[in-house]
Amino acid sequence: MGFIRQTLLPEWDVTLLAVDARMETGMKDALISYGISLVEIPPYCELQEPVAGHVDMQIIHITGNILVCHPHLPDAVFKKLKKYGFDIYTGETGLKRNYPLDIAYNVAIVGDTAFHNLKYTDRVIIELLSRFKFRLVHVNQGYSKCSVLPVSGNAIITDDPSIGKAALKEGFEVLQIPPQTKILLPGFGYGFIGGAAGFISRDVIAFAGNIDMLDSSDEIKDFLNKHNKKWVNLGYNGIHDYGSLIPLYEKS
Repeated sequence: MGFIRQTLLPEWDVTLLAVDARMETGMKDALISYGISLVEIPPYCELQEPVAGHVDMQIIHITGNILVCHPHLPDAVFKKLKKYGFDIYTGETGLKRNYPLDIAYNVAIVGDTAFHNLKYTDRVIIELLSRFKFRLVHVNQGYSKCSVLPVSGNAIITDDPSIGKAALKEGFEVLQIPPQTKILLPGFGYGFIGGAAGFISRDVIAFAGNIDMLDSSDEIKDFLNKHNKKWVNLGYNGIHDYGSLIPLYEKS
C-alpha cells in the first residue's frame, strides 16, 4: 500500500478515506465493504453546524504523504494520521464560523492546478503548493473544493461559474452544471457537487447517496462515461454533501 501521489485521483483501489464522522452509518459500512478504512473527521465547534465535520473544511491533501490541517484538529485524528505515516503541517489560520473565515483549507487541487480564492488561502498551503510546483489559480469561490468534482487530472465537474471559467482558461475540460438543489445539506438550502462524492479507485467514484437524485444526473453520467469513469451509490434515498470523500492511501 502507499500514499496517493496525485491529490484526489488514486491510481489503484483506495484503502484509506477521510470522511465526515457524521456520515450515515450505512454509507460508512458500504465504504468499509470495499476494503476501505476510514479516518472520521469530527465536528469542529467554531464552524457552522452543517459543515462542522466536513473534511474539505479541516484538512487538505497536497501530495503523497503531505497533509495540512487547521490548528485545532483533534489529537486523536492527528495521531491516527501520523500513525499511517503522514507528514502533517499545521496551518496558521484558525477557522471561524462565517465566510470567509471558514475557507482557508478549502482548496480544489486538480492535477497540477490549485483553484481557490487566494486572498484567504492559508499561508502554509500556499508555500507547499508553490514548493511542489502547483499552478495557483485565483477564483471568486472560496468553497472551491466543495464546488469541484475532479474526473481526471484535466477534467472537472463544477457548479460554480467562476471555477468553470478559470478551469477552461487553464485548459481543462469542464462540465458546467447549475446548482444541484437536491443535494442535502441540512441547515442550508442545498449542498455542492464536490462535497457529495470522491474516488474509491482509479476509475470509480462513490456518491454519498444516489446519483440519480441529482438535478443534472444524466449530464453527469454522460461526462463520467466519456472519461471512462464508473460510479457507485452509497445510498438510495437522497444524496448528501459531507464535505468530500478524500482518498489518502491506496493499494500499489
